[in-house]
Amino acid sequence: MTDNTSLALSQAFNKHLSSNLLPVFENMMPTQAIEKYVTDNLSHTRDKVYTPSRTALSMILTGVQEDKSLQNTVNIFNAKYEMECKLLKQRETELLLQSLAEDSNRKKKAGRPKDYKSKIPKSKRIELSDSTVAYNNARKRLPLELLQLIFENTNRPSDIKEERWHNCRTYITDGTYLQLQDTPDIRDQYPPMENNGMFPQALLQVFIRQGSGQLHDFEIGNRKKSELETVLPMLKKMQPGDLLLADDLYNTYYHFCMILQQKAHIIVPGKRDRNYTVVKTLSVGDEIVKINQPKQRPDYVSKETWNDLPKNILLRRIVYQYPTQEGLKTAILYTTLLDKKIEKSEFVLKYTTRWDIEICIREIKTLMDINVLRSKTPDMLRKELTASLIAYNFVRYIIAKSVENTDFSPQRDIFYEYAPANRAILLDKRGRVFKRWSSGRSRKNEI
Repeated sequence: MTDNTSLALSQAFNKHLSSNLLPVFENMMPTQAIEKYVTDNLSHTRDKVYTPSRTALSMILTGVQEDKSLQNTVNIFNAKYEMECKLLKQRETELLLQSLAEDSNRKKKAGRPKDYKSKIPKSKRIELSDSTVAYNNARKRLPLELLQLIFENTNRPSDIKEERWHNCRTYITDGTYLQLQDTPDIRDQYPPMENNGMFPQALLQVFIRQGSGQLHDFEIGNRKKSELETVLPMLKKMQPGDLLLADDLYNTYYHFCMILQQKAHIIVPGKRDRNYTVVKTLSVGDEIVKINQPKQRPDYVSKETWNDLPKNILLRRIVYQYPTQEGLKTAILYTTLLDKKIEKSEFVLKYTTRWDIEICIREIKTLMDINVLRSKTPDMLRKELTASLIAYNFVRYIIAKSVENTDFSPQRDIFYEYAPANRAILLDKRGRVFKRWSSGRSRKNEI
């Protein structure tokens, strides 16, 4: 995985990450963008403890906690908030004493004497409650659009060295399934498959930025929605010169056309037989071919859209062999990149780096512990998922910056070392997550 240099990180930095990520994440929050959104879209309210910015930060921090309970998040927030209030009180006391000293050296004026009492709001002078009610209500009030705004500010960092392949930004895509809570609202929007258990599930489709390993984009749909349909909004946001590495599922005429319309490119394997006409032979196993529009239209494409597509397109067809235990096997790649200056072997080597997606999917799903989303409404599960993906991008950013100027290749998967694997996920009969030592569950019932 030489293309993904973000996996290199020192052991010392690993220890730093595992100690306390709150101040690190706080510094990475797009403060100006958040303040502008709040000013433009949210009505002014009294100074609350859980402001939109603090609530969003708390939700994002939860994404890297092993204990994702509301109580644990509130405990972490309270400790930080009380420290902020302590520093604020100290600063005010210093200013009041300074003002008192300056006024004592001045000539007294007629009238009411100056008041040197504290002007810090009551919310910052009293001890915070350990109750999770206020934080839970703040999560419900927080607009999903604000979390999406924060995500958009984390997926295109301008200060990370951008790796390009023949001047192409490279992304990798794949989908994975997440288990959801079995509530009426979620079951209605994410109906379970009849032959796939009793719990609702969601399809998470991601675009991974090759190089930094960050999430560039994502979509979430239900199990009855095809992965090919779920990926379409992301394809339509591709920029000219972008390159997408995908599996054989994306080897479709419609997706080729969608990517070509964006002036972007894709490389996919050709595991299925496809009718084509050779237009030009560049070398042995390297041809420019013409593909005609199929007669059968996919269900997720309207008749108008299908009829507007070009009747044929040109692709590059690459045939190569690779060794296995049984001997040499033949494989095929199709790509929209027709540049003759790019050698056949470069396409083959580039596509082998698609394995990075398996690492990233594991990190996102298993190590970030979102195999099972804990929220009980469709709106909250999207917020929970978005916050976790922001946390993943934050960690990936830190890792990418830490190895930006190193002259060695990655030796191990640091994200895997950072996050403990094989955590026990405890579910009840309705799919709800509970902790082994949660309140109300006696130790004698420990599993």
